[in-house]
Amino acid sequence: LVYSIHARGEIMLLTIDVGNSNTVFMIYHGDDRLGETRVITKKEDSLIYYCDVMKSLDYPITDVIVSCVVPFIASDIELACKHVFNITPKIVSGKNIIGFEIRLDNPLEIGADFIATSVGALEKYDAPVIVADIGSASKLTYTSLNYVFEGGLILPGLGTSLKALTEYIPHLPEVSLLVPEQVVGTSTIGAIQSGVMYGIIAQIEGLAKRIESEKGQKCVKILTGGYACLIKDYLPEFIYDETLLSDGLKTIVEKGMIK
Repeated sequence: LVYSIHARGEIMLLTIDVGNSNTVFMIYHGDDRLGETRVITKKEDSLIYYCDVMKSLDYPITDVIVSCVVPFIASDIELACKHVFNITPKIVSGKNIIGFEIRLDNPLEIGADFIATSVGALEKYDAPVIVADIGSASKLTYTSLNYVFEGGLILPGLGTSLKALTEYIPHLPEVSLLVPEQVVGTSTIGAIQSGVMYGIIAQIEGLAKRIESEKGQKCVKILTGGYACLIKDYLPEFIYDETLLSDGLKTIVEKGMIK
């Protein structure tokens, strides 16, 4: 495979999604996903760390695009790409995205993850779309026809909420992120699990309905993000799409949506 791709001069795209908790590397050859690598996002000594990860990717990378929500390590990601692949990566931001209208008070403050998930959703589904991205923070965004990002909202994520609760009230037991069978808990652990898990489910459902009501139209609703797999079965109106952000980065490259 490596020899034949080199011989034909074909594009081997690496997308890098740097989140607050995890970093996801996805490799594309045309429409095919050849491999995914998920690692912890390291915020100290990150240059050496990401160089080592990139060296472990056993593919002849020809192009790289990055979504990074941890600004102070973006330069290390860029240097690692240059060192390992001899490629200057495309780093998504509100400054360099084109063909994507950002209707925010300050368009430059939009997160790269908002851009990538919105582009991915519009490429794969009908507009308007609501994307619920459940990660370190939970985010809902609304994007309308013709690649127009209308805005969204941010709330504490599952892990963040649970950690805040147990740190603020240290005598509470540690609990796992599982959806209990019953909403009404009959133990401290069950009550915490129910509050955290059914709480985020209710928030997503309720906020999506409020967005639809405010905009006066039904939307395609997408669920993505690292924690989304835990609650996807409890949100039947949402389409679960675990590769939405990476696919959005791929679309940005293919459609020439970045300067």
